[in-house]
Amino acid sequence: MHIALVEDDPAMLELLVLWLEEAGHDCSCYREGLEFIRQASHKNFDVVLLDWLLPNFSGEQILSRLKHQAEWDTPIVFVTARDSEEDMVRMLNQGADDYLVKPIHRPVLLARINAVTRRSHKPGAQDVFTLNEFRVDQESRLITRDDEPIKLTEKEFKLVTLLFQNVGRLLSRDYILSSVWGYDASLNTRTVDTHVSRIRKKLELFPERGWRLSSIYHQGYRLEQIPPDEQDSAAG
Repeated sequence: MHIALVEDDPAMLELLVLWLEEAGHDCSCYREGLEFIRQASHKNFDVVLLDWLLPNFSGEQILSRLKHQAEWDTPIVFVTARDSEEDMVRMLNQGADDYLVKPIHRPVLLARINAVTRRSHKPGAQDVFTLNEFRVDQESRLITRDDEPIKLTEKEFKLVTLLFQNVGRLLSRDYILSSVWGYDASLNTRTVDTHVSRIRKKLELFPERGWRLSSIYHQGYRLEQIPPDEQDSAAG
Protein backbone atom coordinates (compact mmCIF):
# COMPACT_ATOMS: atom_id res chain seq x y z
CA MET A 1 0.00 0.00 0.00
CA HIS A 2 0.91 3.64 -0.40
CA ILE A 3 0.70 5.29 3.02
CA ALA A 4 0.90 8.99 3.87
CA LEU A 5 2.65 9.81 7.15
CA VAL A 6 1.80 13.25 8.54
CA GLU A 7 4.13 13.56 11.52
CA ASP A 8 6.49 16.34 12.65
CA ASP A 9 8.65 14.32 15.07
CA PRO A 10 11.70 13.11 13.06
CA ALA A 11 12.36 10.11 15.32
CA MET A 12 8.74 8.97 15.19
CA LEU A 13 8.63 9.47 11.45
CA GLU A 14 11.78 7.42 10.97
CA LEU A 15 10.38 4.60 13.10
CA LEU A 16 7.05 4.53 11.23
CA VAL A 17 8.81 4.45 7.86
CA LEU A 18 11.00 1.57 9.06
CA TRP A 19 8.03 -0.50 10.26
CA LEU A 20 5.90 0.16 7.20
CA GLU A 21 8.61 -0.41 4.61
CA GLU A 22 9.62 -3.64 6.33
CA ALA A 23 5.98 -4.70 5.95
CA GLY A 24 6.16 -4.00 2.22
CA HIS A 25 4.41 -0.63 2.09
CA ASP A 26 5.51 2.59 0.39
CA CYS A 27 5.51 5.83 2.39
CA SER A 28 5.20 9.52 1.63
CA CYS A 29 6.21 11.73 4.55
CA TYR A 30 4.93 15.18 5.50
CA ARG A 31 6.13 17.17 8.52
CA GLU A 32 3.68 20.07 8.13
CA GLY A 33 -0.08 20.04 7.84
CA LEU A 34 -0.30 22.50 4.96
CA GLU A 35 2.34 20.59 3.01
CA PHE A 36 0.19 17.49 3.20
CA ILE A 37 -3.03 19.32 2.32
CA ARG A 38 -1.40 20.72 -0.82
CA GLN A 39 -0.38 17.22 -1.93
CA ALA A 40 -3.50 15.32 -0.88
CA SER A 41 -5.64 16.66 -3.72
CA HIS A 42 -3.48 15.18 -6.48
CA LYS A 43 -1.81 12.17 -4.89
CA ASN A 44 -3.38 8.83 -4.09
CA PHE A 45 -2.96 7.05 -0.79
CA ASP A 46 -4.41 3.85 0.64
CA VAL A 47 -4.16 5.07 4.25
CA VAL A 48 -3.22 8.32 6.02
CA LEU A 49 -1.50 8.16 9.43
CA LEU A 50 -2.11 11.53 11.02
CA ASP A 51 -0.58 13.23 14.06
CA TRP A 52 -2.71 15.79 15.90
CA LEU A 53 -0.22 18.53 16.82
CA LEU A 54 1.42 19.73 13.61
CA PRO A 55 2.99 23.01 12.46
CA ASN A 56 0.59 25.48 10.79
CA PHE A 57 -2.36 23.09 10.34
CA SER A 58 -3.51 20.61 13.00
CA GLY A 59 -4.57 17.02 12.47
CA GLU A 60 -8.10 18.00 13.46
CA GLN A 61 -8.17 20.69 10.76
CA ILE A 62 -6.81 18.24 8.19
CA LEU A 63 -9.49 15.70 9.08
CA SER A 64 -12.22 18.31 8.76
CA ARG A 65 -10.89 19.54 5.41
CA LEU A 66 -10.57 16.07 3.87
CA LYS A 67 -13.85 14.65 5.14
CA HIS A 68 -15.72 17.56 3.53
CA GLN A 69 -14.35 16.58 0.12
CA ALA A 70 -16.97 14.40 -1.57
CA GLU A 71 -14.35 12.39 -3.48
CA TRP A 72 -12.21 11.62 -0.40
CA ASP A 73 -12.54 7.95 0.59
CA THR A 74 -9.09 7.15 2.00
CA PRO A 75 -9.01 5.88 5.61
CA ILE A 76 -7.52 8.29 8.15
CA VAL A 77 -5.89 6.91 11.30
CA PHE A 78 -4.82 9.27 14.09
CA VAL A 79 -1.47 8.43 15.70
CA THR A 80 -1.11 10.91 18.53
CA ALA A 81 0.02 11.49 22.10
CA ARG A 82 -3.38 12.98 22.99
CA ASP A 83 -4.87 10.19 25.06
CA SER A 84 -8.09 11.58 26.54
CA GLU A 85 -11.28 9.73 25.86
CA GLU A 86 -12.94 12.99 24.83
CA ASP A 87 -10.35 13.62 22.11
CA MET A 88 -10.64 10.09 20.79
CA VAL A 89 -14.43 10.17 20.68
CA ARG A 90 -14.48 13.58 19.02
CA MET A 91 -12.13 12.58 16.21
CA LEU A 92 -13.95 9.30 15.57
CA ASN A 93 -17.26 11.16 15.47
CA GLN A 94 -15.77 13.67 13.04
CA GLY A 95 -14.82 10.93 10.61
CA ALA A 96 -11.49 9.40 11.66
CA ASP A 97 -11.37 5.69 10.86
CA ASP A 98 -9.22 4.76 13.87
CA TYR A 99 -7.30 6.37 16.72
CA LEU A 100 -3.99 5.12 18.16
CA VAL A 101 -2.31 6.64 21.22
CA LYS A 102 1.49 6.91 21.40
CA PRO A 103 3.57 5.03 22.25
CA ILE A 104 2.38 2.54 19.66
CA HIS A 105 3.56 -0.99 18.90
CA ARG A 106 4.43 -2.32 15.48
CA PRO A 107 2.05 -5.36 15.40
CA VAL A 108 -0.90 -3.24 16.57
CA LEU A 109 -0.20 -0.52 14.01
CA LEU A 110 0.02 -2.98 11.11
CA ALA A 111 -3.12 -4.80 12.24
CA ARG A 112 -5.08 -1.54 12.51
CA ILE A 113 -3.94 -0.48 9.02
CA ASN A 114 -5.10 -3.81 7.59
CA ALA A 115 -8.40 -3.47 9.42
CA VAL A 116 -9.26 0.01 8.14
CA THR A 117 -8.35 -0.87 4.56
CA ARG A 118 -10.58 -3.96 4.71
CA ARG A 119 -13.45 -1.82 5.97
CA SER A 120 -12.92 0.83 3.30
CA HIS A 121 -13.44 -1.82 0.58
CA LYS A 122 -12.66 0.32 -2.43
CA PRO A 123 -14.76 -0.46 -5.51
CA GLY A 124 -13.14 -2.74 -8.03
CA ALA A 125 -10.88 -4.48 -5.50
CA GLN A 126 -12.41 -7.89 -6.31
CA ASP A 127 -10.59 -10.36 -8.59
CA VAL A 128 -13.25 -10.18 -11.31
CA PHE A 129 -15.26 -7.05 -12.08
CA THR A 130 -17.05 -5.42 -14.99
CA LEU A 131 -17.29 -1.83 -16.21
CA ASN A 132 -19.74 -1.34 -19.04
CA GLU A 133 -18.44 -3.39 -21.97
CA PHE A 134 -15.23 -4.41 -20.18
CA ARG A 135 -14.64 -7.42 -17.95
CA VAL A 136 -11.43 -7.66 -15.90
CA ASP A 137 -10.24 -11.00 -14.52
CA GLN A 138 -7.19 -10.38 -12.36
CA GLU A 139 -6.51 -14.03 -11.63
CA SER A 140 -6.26 -15.01 -15.30
CA ARG A 141 -4.91 -11.57 -16.26
CA LEU A 142 -7.52 -11.17 -18.97
CA ILE A 143 -9.49 -8.14 -20.09
CA THR A 144 -12.34 -8.52 -22.56
CA ARG A 145 -14.50 -6.00 -24.37
CA ASP A 146 -17.93 -7.36 -25.34
CA ASP A 147 -16.52 -10.85 -24.61
CA GLU A 148 -13.60 -10.33 -27.01
CA PRO A 149 -10.15 -10.63 -25.35
CA ILE A 150 -7.76 -7.68 -25.65
CA LYS A 151 -4.08 -8.51 -25.98
CA LEU A 152 -2.06 -6.61 -23.38
CA THR A 153 1.43 -6.84 -21.93
CA GLU A 154 1.80 -7.48 -18.19
CA LYS A 155 2.40 -3.78 -17.42
CA GLU A 156 -0.45 -2.68 -19.67
CA PHE A 157 -2.79 -5.05 -17.86
CA LYS A 158 -1.72 -3.70 -14.47
CA LEU A 159 -2.16 -0.14 -15.67
CA VAL A 160 -5.64 -0.77 -17.10
CA THR A 161 -6.71 -2.54 -13.90
CA LEU A 162 -5.45 0.36 -11.77
CA LEU A 163 -7.35 2.88 -13.89
CA PHE A 164 -10.55 0.83 -13.89
CA GLN A 165 -10.36 0.46 -10.11
CA ASN A 166 -10.12 4.25 -9.80
CA VAL A 167 -12.58 5.56 -12.39
CA GLY A 168 -13.16 9.28 -11.84
CA ARG A 169 -10.12 9.70 -9.58
CA LEU A 170 -6.98 11.61 -10.50
CA LEU A 171 -3.93 9.33 -10.30
CA SER A 172 -0.54 11.01 -10.19
CA ARG A 173 2.20 9.78 -12.51
CA ASP A 174 4.37 8.92 -9.49
CA TYR A 175 1.56 6.86 -7.97
CA ILE A 176 0.97 5.00 -11.25
CA LEU A 177 4.69 4.42 -11.64
CA SER A 178 5.08 2.97 -8.14
CA SER A 179 1.86 0.91 -8.34
CA VAL A 180 2.58 -0.67 -11.73
CA TRP A 181 6.36 -0.73 -11.96
CA GLY A 182 7.49 -0.31 -8.36
CA TYR A 183 10.17 2.18 -7.40
CA ASP A 184 12.87 1.96 -10.05
CA ALA A 185 15.37 4.75 -10.55
CA SER A 186 15.83 3.78 -14.21
CA LEU A 187 12.23 4.68 -15.03
CA ASN A 188 10.67 8.09 -15.51
CA THR A 189 7.21 9.49 -16.02
CA ARG A 190 7.53 9.16 -19.81
CA THR A 191 7.15 5.43 -19.25
CA VAL A 192 3.68 6.09 -17.85
CA ASP A 193 2.77 8.46 -20.69
CA THR A 194 3.80 5.91 -23.33
CA HIS A 195 1.80 3.08 -21.75
CA VAL A 196 -1.26 5.27 -21.26
CA SER A 197 -1.16 6.16 -24.95
CA ARG A 198 -0.98 2.47 -25.89
CA ILE A 199 -3.89 1.34 -23.74
CA ARG A 200 -6.01 4.29 -24.85
CA LYS A 201 -5.71 2.97 -28.41
CA LYS A 202 -5.96 -0.75 -27.58
CA LEU A 203 -9.09 -0.34 -25.45
CA GLU A 204 -10.48 2.55 -27.53
CA LEU A 205 -10.90 4.75 -24.47
CA PHE A 206 -12.36 7.62 -26.48
CA PRO A 207 -15.37 9.88 -25.78
CA GLU A 208 -17.33 8.45 -28.71
CA ARG A 209 -16.94 5.01 -27.09
CA GLY A 210 -18.03 6.25 -23.66
CA TRP A 211 -14.63 6.87 -22.06
CA ARG A 212 -12.20 9.73 -21.55
CA LEU A 213 -8.63 9.08 -20.43
CA SER A 214 -7.27 12.56 -19.77
CA SER A 215 -3.81 13.85 -19.01
CA ILE A 216 -3.91 16.51 -16.28
CA TYR A 217 -0.96 18.88 -16.72
CA HIS A 218 1.76 18.38 -14.08
CA GLN A 219 -0.50 16.02 -12.11
CA GLY A 220 -1.40 12.73 -13.75
CA TYR A 221 -4.24 10.88 -15.44
CA ARG A 222 -7.96 10.46 -14.89
CA LEU A 223 -10.23 7.85 -16.52
CA GLU A 224 -13.87 8.92 -16.75
CA GLN A 225 -17.08 7.45 -18.10
CA ILE A 226 -18.86 9.70 -20.62
CA PRO A 227 -22.68 10.16 -20.47
CA PRO A 228 -24.57 9.06 -23.63
CA ASP A 229 -25.42 12.63 -24.70
CA GLU A 230 -21.74 13.58 -24.64
CA GLN A 231 -20.89 10.44 -26.61
CA ASP A 232 -23.27 11.57 -29.36
CA SER A 233 -21.61 15.00 -29.47
CA ALA A 234 -18.16 13.47 -29.65
CA ALA A 235 -19.24 11.12 -32.43
CA GLY A 236 -20.75 14.04 -34.39
